[in-house]
Amino acid sequence: HEKRPWGDGQYERLGASSTLVQVNEHGLTFECNLSDYLDTGLFLDHRVTRARVRSEAKGLRVLNLFAYTGSFTVHARAGGAAETTTVDLSNTYCEWAERNLALNGFKTDAKHRVVRDDVLAWVEAARGQYELIVLDPPSFSSSKKMGRRFEVQRDHRWLLERTLGLLAEG
Repeated sequence: HEKRPWGDGQYERLGASSTLVQVNEHGLTFECNLSDYLDTGLFLDHRVTRARVRSEAKGLRVLNLFAYTGSFTVHARAGGAAETTTVDLSNTYCEWAERNLALNGFKTDAKHRVVRDDVLAWVEAARGQYELIVLDPPSFSSSKKMGRRFEVQRDHRWLLERTLGLLAEG
């Protein structure tokens, strides 16, 4: 078995049975897929952080980058966020985020957008100010849809500096 360099692998599909369940977290509902991938749609280690976003989001403009299935956005909406922008490269994850929002009675509109885009390109071109930003990048991404390969150890400084430029004063 040949060892591949760090960052060369992506999660591969494990099956296609789509064992979907709805789970409850802090009174909110999320769709999880227990069979098809290693990741189920809801990272449990972020449970406390999602609750914190909910408690701090009231009246704020919230940006969720590398949004995955939109769980941080759902919590922000439940906490009364004035606006949300949810950005992820994957059509699958953007659709999943929209389903999670809908499961909780939230619609997308001009003030609450789900954007399918390369997060690095989006951040580079972004304008606007946000009072709360969730930035949870992967360790690496070598998706062919991106204009470049992303490695958090190499690219984190640029990403943090650019994201800080999107924060509103205060």
